[in-house]
Amino acid sequence: MKTRLPILIVSAMLASCSSGIYVNKAYLSQHNIGSKTLAVLPADVYYSGKQPRQDDWYAQEQTASHELQAEVQQALLDYKCSHGRGNQQYTVVLMDADTVNKRLLTKMADLRTAWTMPADSVGRMIGADLVIKVRMDRERYMSQKAANWGNAGLFVLNVLTAPRYGVEPPLFGYVKAADFDYEINLIATATGDTISSYRLNPPNRGEITRANKWMATKSVVFAGN
Repeated sequence: MKTRLPILIVSAMLASCSSGIYVNKAYLSQHNIGSKTLAVLPADVYYSGKQPRQDDWYAQEQTASHELQAEVQQALLDYKCSHGRGNQQYTVVLMDADTVNKRLLTKMADLRTAWTMPADSVGRMIGADLVIKVRMDRERYMSQKAANWGNAGLFVLNVLTAPRYGVEPPLFGYVKAADFDYEINLIATATGDTISSYRLNPPNRGEITRANKWMATKSVVFAGN
């Protein structure tokens, strides 16, 4: 039992996080995006699933939108401060998120309106050549506490039912508090072309923060200002 326990602990803690990266090399070969103005737009955030009675998801979505917008911007700035521009990166002028939002609010009643509009149109409204469009969808099944307790019980069952020798998948699958879909797109406002796209299914919100930092290292844009 002792020899099998570490293996099962590792299996229990691993979370799936599929990702896909797309770079429009044809667009980049025909357009120089260097020195262009880049804006990170308010993130599209949508919650679904089992809603606690006391939660106001509408307000929480808007708060999360602002947090993600700031987080993506900060990831680009942090990368600039700790790394030089990569060979495949173009130096751009990053418009501050507060400026982005102030300009949008002169065009619309609230920032949520921008979620429903084409990203290139929103970018043109604020004078940006490039925009980063972020979307997060979260489907909630249960509280994180309930998921933790459930997985603790399932872990014990998997330990007890594990084969004596060898490594096999756990007999009982583990549960998640929620599912996330996350997407970051870099879009040219003049044409509406998607220059790059990052899509993933992170297991939790913390992984989204790590994904944003990872995105900055892989991005074709480099915040030069």
